[in-house]
Amino acid sequence: MPFHFPDMLVIRHGETQWNVAGRLQGHKDTPLTANGVRRTLEVGTHLAVRVAPCKDARFWVSPLGRARQTASILADVWGVSFDCFVDQTSLVERAFGVWEGRSAEEIEQAFPEQFEADRADPWSYAMPGGESHVELMARMRSWLVGLDRSTPHVVVAHSVSLRALRGVYTGAAPEDILAYCEPQTAAFWLSGGQETMIDALA
Repeated sequence: MPFHFPDMLVIRHGETQWNVAGRLQGHKDTPLTANGVRRTLEVGTHLAVRVAPCKDARFWVSPLGRARQTASILADVWGVSFDCFVDQTSLVERAFGVWEGRSAEEIEQAFPEQFEADRADPWSYAMPGGESHVELMARMRSWLVGLDRSTPHVVVAHSVSLRALRGVYTGAAPEDILAYCEPQTAAFWLSGGQETMIDALA
């Protein structure tokens, strides 16, 4: 049940070069832009009041470079050693296989049958070399159920992987998860099976 999971602060990584270019990254990687760094500093400063009381929090980060770069900036802002962030492969972004590095328009042109199959069944379809939302949800659930429930957790990861995490945590329906849309460097507080988006500019 969702309310069995521990309290969590989850943060999407900062804007990257391929985010700006509109290209799927998946397991591939590009570094943060200057704007991504700036926004991460702003978000980190705003979240410091939430992180400070969590003396016993566990810190987790996707091992992909863009998430680690974001976590490094946050660690500096919070006065936390970057070594506190533990690489967790379960948090990597959804694998998009042969689609990675391409824009939606390029995918539609290069792989029209795959593109249509995904549109017809976005929840269960897995492009060649990639994974479906069903597989991603199973990956995230497997990690969440093993977490220590006695302490809060801070997570830095990716758009789609965090949508899966949030969906598992709150028990959201597939159609709701597919409709999630959050800004870059978005942060959410998860507690008691519910989620609250944190306004970084508040």
